[in-house]
Amino acid sequence: MSKKLLAGILLGGVATYAAWKKMAPAKKEALKESVDEKINKVADYVADYTLDALDIVDDLMSDSNLNDKVSGAADAVNNVKGKVKDSANKVVNHMTNDDFDKQTADIREELAKNKEADEDNNDIIIDATSDQKPASTEDDEADQDDANAADK
Repeated sequence: MSKKLLAGILLGGVATYAAWKKMAPAKKEALKESVDEKINKVADYVADYTLDALDIVDDLMSDSNLNDKVSGAADAVNNVKGKVKDSANKVVNHMTNDDFDKQTADIREELAKNKEADEDNNDIIIDATSDQKPASTEDDEADQDDANAADK
């Protein structure tokens, strides 16, 4: 699409130049005056609109409450901007100046120590030689009472 657009602009420019060269000098002057007049009208309209907008803004800014609010908002924006900049600097400093290889090696070493300690403590010992009688529950006692009553 950009090639077609470029070709169209180029072709249009060539056609405009050819038409301008073939135009009579009187028509050239009339066309120049017409274009200048339209440009001046647009410039006047934009200038008037800008001045009206500036007058409205000045009237609003003359109100002291609004002026205080705007300056307070500007201070708040500057504070937030400073905090964001500090945070960004910390992140950039961390990413560029910290030695991640050393930190990774330290973490791996710590994990290896913990793994060795865990392997020593992973033994499960079951003592089957215990002479303790298992504690009976209420259900066991109720079943035994029913059995005794049936035997009688």
